[in-house]
Amino acid sequence: MRHTLFTATGCMRCKIAKRYMDEHKIDYEEVDIKAEGMDSFRDFYGQNRKSIYRGKDGIEFPVYTDGTAIRQGVGVVIAYLQSGAKLDGFIRRSQLSKGWIDGLHISDGDLKMVGEFVAVLKILKKGGLKLLLDTNGKNASVLDQLLEDGIGDRVVMDIKGPLALYGNLFGEEVDQIEITKSMALVTKFPEYEFQTTVAPIIRSKGGTPEISYLAPEEIGETAKLIKDATGSQKHPYLLRLFDPGTCMDDRLKSIEELPYSAMFKYRTAARRHQVFAEIEKR
Repeated sequence: MRHTLFTATGCMRCKIAKRYMDEHKIDYEEVDIKAEGMDSFRDFYGQNRKSIYRGKDGIEFPVYTDGTAIRQGVGVVIAYLQSGAKLDGFIRRSQLSKGWIDGLHISDGDLKMVGEFVAVLKILKKGGLKLLLDTNGKNASVLDQLLEDGIGDRVVMDIKGPLALYGNLFGEEVDQIEITKSMALVTKFPEYEFQTTVAPIIRSKGGTPEISYLAPEEIGETAKLIKDATGSQKHPYLLRLFDPGTCMDDRLKSIEELPYSAMFKYRTAARRHQVFAEIEKR
């Protein structure tokens, strides 16, 4: 198997990936796209355009290939080198720069791979990156372990709504005790934030499915849930607008978007229990 790592001169994240490969004695070819490797990467990109993400700021490096798989971004590359595709739930592409890395999803991974996940986080942290983790409340035991190991600079928790509606909002039954445990654990990290998207929900009315947005009173119940789980009403709490255009559920794509002005009554309801509740800026 031939390992190729496309890098860019001065790229901090590339250095972290190279250090990992050197320390694990992985023989690889480095192709610096800002030096002699520019033409080589242009050809590679042209042949694999669909597999390489290009954002508004260009292509994120490092980009790795072993001839069959292509992985992009330091977290994704190291996760693949360490565990193949087994960490794909935990670690995906980062969208942050300036010393921060995200794409670290506590709730989406296989619990049997937690040790490998934590090992990758330690490598990223040792390399000088600040870790932004996210959770929806599942896999609370992972939060526990990260706190014990002192890993994680900021955690964002997505709270779907009142516990009574969690099954509808998740699309599956969840452990409500685990959700509230995660809320309490999140507040112990150096930085954290709770978020709720004012989303539509499929309700049953007289046996007939009906789609409607969460009501302001239900957002108030969600804010109270945070207070009850943590013992405080002074947490950073962000209310987000739902975007039908990015929704993965086809049943919800046709719903009309809430006007921004409608969010003020949601904030008022939330502030009865979380005084720092704010609306996401457009």
